[in-house]
Amino acid sequence: MEKASAELLYLLKDQKKRFIVLEPCENGISLNMQTAKPILKLNYYEALINARAHTGSLKGKYAFVFDLENESHLGKLEQLVSNASDYFIYANIDIVRSVKAGEVHY
Repeated sequence: MEKASAELLYLLKDQKKRFIVLEPCENGISLNMQTAKPILKLNYYEALINARAHTGSLKGKYAFVFDLENESHLGKLEQLVSNASDYFIYANIDIVRSVKAGEVHY
C-alpha cells in the first residue's frame, strides 16, 4: 500500500479515470499502517455507473463519488491526501505503479 498523493490524482485525471470513491478501512493494522488517523482506500473508475455501484455498498458519509473533472471535488481530494489531512488515504501500490506507467485498469 502507498499513501495517495496529489500527483496520483492528476495522473488519474489525465488518464480519464476520473471517478473516485474513498472506502473506509477498519483494519489498518493488517495493512501495516501505524496511524491514529482514519484510513481510507482510494478506488478509481472510468465509468460513473461502476463508481455508483461501489458507493451502493458504503454507508454514511463515504457513499460519495468524487469527479476529478469537478474542480471543487479535486480540491477536496487534494486536501484529503495532504499530510495535514485528518485522514490517511492509501492506494494499492500495484495500481499506483500501473497508473504512473500509463496502463489501464478497471
